[in-house]
Amino acid sequence: MSQRAEAAIAPPRPIRFGILCNGPRVLAWQAQSIEELLRVPGVMPTLLIFPDVGWSRPVRPRSHPEEPFLLRAYLGPRPPRALRRIDMTAVFQHIPSARCRVTTGEESAQAFDPSDVRRIRGYELDFLLQFGFGTVQGEILHAARYGVWSFQHSGEDPSRGVSSCFWPIYAGDPITGAILQRVTDRLAGGIVLRSGSFRTAFHSLRQNIDDVSFGAARWPANVCRDIRMGHTAYLEGPGSSTGVPSSPIPSNVQVMRLLVRQTGHSVRRAQRALTRHEEWCIGIVEAPISTFLEPNSERRVRWFRPPGDGRFIADPFGAHLDGAIQILYEDFRYSTSKGLIATMEATATGPPRIPKVVIELPVPASYPYIVEDHGEIYCVPETNEAREVSLYRAVDFPTRWEKVATILTGVAALDATVFRHEGRWWLTHTDRDAGQYVHLFVWHAANLEGPWEPHALNPVKADVRSSRPAGTPFVHQGTLYRPGQDCSRRYGGRIVINRVLRLTATEFAEEPVAVVEPFPHSPFPEGIHTLSRVGDVTLIDSKRYRFIPSAIPYVLRHR
Repeated sequence: MSQRAEAAIAPPRPIRFGILCNGPRVLAWQAQSIEELLRVPGVMPTLLIFPDVGWSRPVRPRSHPEEPFLLRAYLGPRPPRALRRIDMTAVFQHIPSARCRVTTGEESAQAFDPSDVRRIRGYELDFLLQFGFGTVQGEILHAARYGVWSFQHSGEDPSRGVSSCFWPIYAGDPITGAILQRVTDRLAGGIVLRSGSFRTAFHSLRQNIDDVSFGAARWPANVCRDIRMGHTAYLEGPGSSTGVPSSPIPSNVQVMRLLVRQTGHSVRRAQRALTRHEEWCIGIVEAPISTFLEPNSERRVRWFRPPGDGRFIADPFGAHLDGAIQILYEDFRYSTSKGLIATMEATATGPPRIPKVVIELPVPASYPYIVEDHGEIYCVPETNEAREVSLYRAVDFPTRWEKVATILTGVAALDATVFRHEGRWWLTHTDRDAGQYVHLFVWHAANLEGPWEPHALNPVKADVRSSRPAGTPFVHQGTLYRPGQDCSRRYGGRIVINRVLRLTATEFAEEPVAVVEPFPHSPFPEGIHTLSRVGDVTLIDSKRYRFIPSAIPYVLRHR
């Protein structure tokens, strides 16, 4: 047998990692990150490294400014969930530990004693996960095969996590970013291993900290999956040319300004929730979906008449029947807080006064994604409250359907989108439990009814600007494109069309190439979140805001 064949059948060696921390009581988001690592087969915690000053005293650079009094007063009595302490003694008790001496060098960086570095090297670690010791430099960065991994907002000192989530709110930036990097000798130029863009919670610093910290916690586990599959080139790649800017500790005056702005955001948010309610409507563009890749393309929309009476229509998908397009859509009524799957012809002027319901379930249903296979028409409605993704077959399209399979269970999938690409079926969605706008999950199967397997890198992407599906993927000039929602400023604010660069069972990469803005001079100028292909016609939906009295109980229940 050749060496290559032996390597192919030999199981991968365990991934051994160490943890740089200041004690067994770690922050909650750090505990979640460690737990995610422990769920990856073949990943072993092998060494705990903590300062020789003892478990209870964190290392704090001498030049590190003190956290302002107002910030301590605001967050101290009720800290964000992510910054609460979790005792990991039971997890750590069987892991060898090493006390290490550090000295403070340039820019307050911590350098390890050479004898301690030699001792750490003896454990043959694959990486060191940094949850303490401040900024590190020197030979410790090369003590493990893939170096030291650090979060942009990491450290035992919670101030760093607070600051990185503080400034986007302060500056009015709709995006709060996070990075997992391999630390290099350039203090601000690490190798980016994972990055994500989260929607800034302007009304709550606590929520912003929780969303970002917990949202990024699984990234080390994802990188370990890459290592197990042999995708390691980027871990040895060049460092960032621009570096990751450090987040300064805000002053008491800046904290006061943020609290005033945060209060204003909360008041405006409550006011909007009570007086401005979404009214979605459907439109038809007599042009192929690929024309939305062209930035200056003229698009005329024929809008349906909105139903009114506390209802809206959204999420249009369609198929041809006897030369005409039949549309499935969500028909939502605020008074019942429930969406139904209804149908109408594309030639209609608006939905019927009494919806022609074709799929009614005990839970709300929306996003009735249509897919065809072997001459049959199927529908995959969103039923996230049932925590399942089900497949329905048309017995008599479009009015009669039967459930033929439950393709995912235990998943609160949002906007599940199914398509065929290069001989395999793919399913994409975001997850209500993991952040409904941010994390993109991918599944694949040989047959439409399954069994479906999760992508090796799930979630494959974390970006509030383009993750959540927004309609039918399509191929143009041999390239696959995937519409995604940009929810950075508001839900369904606009659509970003992503060019899919790699899509296999173990790889995923895409890049944004076009933006579809709402139609500013239309009756519905405030948002758009579906592009649906039906031959050479494209179905869309857009929204406007109105005061809808029957929406007020719905808003109060859901907020």
